[in-house]
Amino acid sequence: MIDEKQFNDLTNISGSNLLSIYITTYRANHSQEDQIRYKNALKNAHEQLLKAGMDDQEAGKYLHTARELLKQERFWSYLSDGLAVFVGPDDFFHYEILPITFDTYVSRGEQFHLSPMLPVLGGSSRFFLLALSQNEVRFFEGDQYSITPVKIEDLVPTGGMEEAFVLSDSPDALQHHSGGSSGGKNAIYHGQGIGQDDKKKDIEAYFREVDKGLMKMLYDEKPPMVVACVDYLMPIYKSVNEYNNLFSENISGNPEQVGPAMLHEKAWSIISQHFEQQQAEDIKRFHEAMSNNQASAAPQQIVPAAAYEKVDTLFLKKGAHLMGQFDYDKNEITLNQRNDNRDLLDLAAVQTHLNGGRVYWLDAEEMPVPTASANAIYRFE
Repeated sequence: MIDEKQFNDLTNISGSNLLSIYITTYRANHSQEDQIRYKNALKNAHEQLLKAGMDDQEAGKYLHTARELLKQERFWSYLSDGLAVFVGPDDFFHYEILPITFDTYVSRGEQFHLSPMLPVLGGSSRFFLLALSQNEVRFFEGDQYSITPVKIEDLVPTGGMEEAFVLSDSPDALQHHSGGSSGGKNAIYHGQGIGQDDKKKDIEAYFREVDKGLMKMLYDEKPPMVVACVDYLMPIYKSVNEYNNLFSENISGNPEQVGPAMLHEKAWSIISQHFEQQQAEDIKRFHEAMSNNQASAAPQQIVPAAAYEKVDTLFLKKGAHLMGQFDYDKNEITLNQRNDNRDLLDLAAVQTHLNGGRVYWLDAEEMPVPTASANAIYRFE
């Protein structure tokens, strides 16, 4: 799955005849259909190179590596919902297999067309997942489409309560007493007693160590975090948690034997309501901002604003394109359908994402202003 670094690397590539190819694919049993769709996209790309001034032989050589992908039978047997391919000079070739469906689209220009991949980067659906038990801690970063384990071994006692009590230098950590002179397997970890109150204090001390370690990583983060744990542990963790956006509802049950895919499915069923509410709030915020001249439904205004880091939230109509050129020096756009132009909505989306804004792709009826291809809330410092 593409990550922010790979995405940024692609945004930093510029030159002539950069090709971006997007096609819908199937997860299984449709490899022939996928290959035919890809061949048709390559034919489109070849024609665009001819229009740009290449002869037939040059265009064929330029697309050689991209065509070689057709020979990799195993590749076509293990796809997802969409395939993105990028081709550039000096045999540059890069592809991404992604769990989102694309409209077939082929573009040629001085930059790659990258905005269709933004949903998998989690700009408007990113969350954290903490799988927590008394025996282990796992941490994940996810979005609507994927989940990725995050290494936290150097931050928290991942071996459970026993490890926490041995290694912790916290004043709240439990005392370590040995059943024999050398400790080892017979070591006993306890507070001041063996009752339920003392067990709860033991768990609190352990969770406090976990939270303290995580906050070293999450101190400036804002996405919601959902916890997977047995129900009686959730209020205990809440009592020591310092992360400002902890989701109130937990994934119920012991997560120790639950794999990432199932954790993701359970997490999204809970956390999706948060993002639906966030989208509704952003749409409401758009209408309020429009009344104060702090928003726009005019792409000619939105594109320059996005290019200069002035867009906080961007709403784009699915399937819409706006071909033209943007002059950074004059801070203005020119709209026309020339073959060497860029999709200016792609520029707006990429720049909004790179500058920390949220980007939504919505059906026309979901747009704050349904008749416009782009709506935006401006950023005011």
